[in-house]
Amino acid sequence: MSGEAEMPEAAGQAGVPAAGEEQPAGQAAEPDSDLVATFAKAKRLNATWPMFARGLDPAVETAWLRSRYRTVAAHAAQRSVRRANIEGYLALVGLVALGVGGLAALIGLFWTNWWNLVRAVVAFGLFFTGALWAEERLQGGRFLGRLTDALISAVAIGCFPAALYVRYADGPAWVVDLRQESWMSAVQGIGTFTVAILIAMLPMTAVNWLADRGERTPPTEALFEQLTTILTHLEPDRRGLVTPEARQKILAALGRTASVLRTGMPAAALGGTQVTRAVVRARAVEASRAVTDLQLWMALPSTTSHEDFRARICDLLRTVLTGEYDRLPVRETTPETVRRAWHARVLDGIRTLVIAAVPWTALFVTHRLGLTLPAPYGTGASIVASAWAIILVLGWLDPGFSTHLSATRDLTALNSLSRGSTKDQGG
Repeated sequence: MSGEAEMPEAAGQAGVPAAGEEQPAGQAAEPDSDLVATFAKAKRLNATWPMFARGLDPAVETAWLRSRYRTVAAHAAQRSVRRANIEGYLALVGLVALGVGGLAALIGLFWTNWWNLVRAVVAFGLFFTGALWAEERLQGGRFLGRLTDALISAVAIGCFPAALYVRYADGPAWVVDLRQESWMSAVQGIGTFTVAILIAMLPMTAVNWLADRGERTPPTEALFEQLTTILTHLEPDRRGLVTPEARQKILAALGRTASVLRTGMPAAALGGTQVTRAVVRARAVEASRAVTDLQLWMALPSTTSHEDFRARICDLLRTVLTGEYDRLPVRETTPETVRRAWHARVLDGIRTLVIAAVPWTALFVTHRLGLTLPAPYGTGASIVASAWAIILVLGWLDPGFSTHLSATRDLTALNSLSRGSTKDQGG
């Protein structure tokens, strides 16, 4: 049965009226935009069934699997549209807060005259445009791209404390003279609006964090959406190769799939013992690393990697649909994969060390220039710089660092409960 003929049932499961269905009396003929978006999304997801079925074993019960595929497509569409709406509302609120809060902070902290205010806003606009251009040109996870992002972020965020220091600190005479420089308004604008962006992004970041980790069940819909996205872009061109644009989207989808596996799969162990949760977390991290390794198959293709890659994606998608999570992928240990992994890890280590040294470098340069922060702020800046470096280095040395922190939190809670029960028995 074709995907077109089966979509009315999936649409009904998603709450969308099928095409040609009569509207009840008194109901507006124009359908709700969310229902239309959900139907369109479910149709696109369901249309990937032939690509998935191509690699199925004939012995597999395809009738049940087809029905399951259709159902998960409808639920994934609902989830995607609902989350897009929430993010859209938060983005609108954040944009308003960014404009109002940024201008209010700029006027309250650095006001001199209207001309300097206009220059500050224009300077931030030009800087933000250049940062977006650099992100677009150097994206894709390459070393220079990530390093450029880190340097741009360090410069943008560093402008704010520098502008505050020049504006209010009783520093050397040449620092006081900087207040009259015309380009100081640009530093003030870039720093103030960058901090405002970070504050405005907090609600959306919190919602995404809760959505990825707050589920009470394994992330079936999220994994289904990412894996079907990969299948959609796997179709080769006339030369039998995947286009560069499609390869880039596949690499991004693989990264999101690995992230969902790492953060969402531990929900399968909710209610279990500490040992059970630890084992499931370790298994989720292993599967996440195995999916990340598949990026090399796309970045460095061979004559058979395309079909092998499709088979791996279809196997993972079937595992997600059937719920047989014991069949999650594991990492390969061939000499070639080990060598590639070490090369990638060395580059990632160099990048991590450079980023970790940025705050201390800024403090060193500030000290060499004769600039000193007031008493409480100097010590605080050193502590923050040290914490930044330690967390980054530990995260590089141990990719499961966040998992260990979660396990430590669980053990602490377990220990406190044990002490409480002991006191109760003793009382």
